[in-house]
Amino acid sequence: MSLDPDQIQKRFDRITEIFSGIVDHAETTSLVRCPYRNADDLCTALFKCRNQEVDESKPGVLSCGHDGTFDYRPAWESSPRAWDRMNQRAVEIRKEASIRRKNSR
Repeated sequence: MSLDPDQIQKRFDRITEIFSGIVDHAETTSLVRCPYRNADDLCTALFKCRNQEVDESKPGVLSCGHDGTFDYRPAWESSPRAWDRMNQRAVEIRKEASIRRKNSR
């Protein structure tokens, strides 16, 4: 049984397309969602956070009150301008990769 290289490439392209969508969604979500908030909107942080809210119906359970309005990543950067340049370059790389994928089909 021989493998058709064109069929293999089509499958690789499809897998790449699927994973690209997953990565894009994860990146977008990481910009607005607290990394310590679980699927049930509970806080999983093992430290005190200003966004923790006490759930009156569940004693001892802390809810995440984060409203999704900030991006954590620049806060970790020592040079905000460098972060802006890196972010712009990442956008350019994504566009170039998308064009290459479309042209390779």
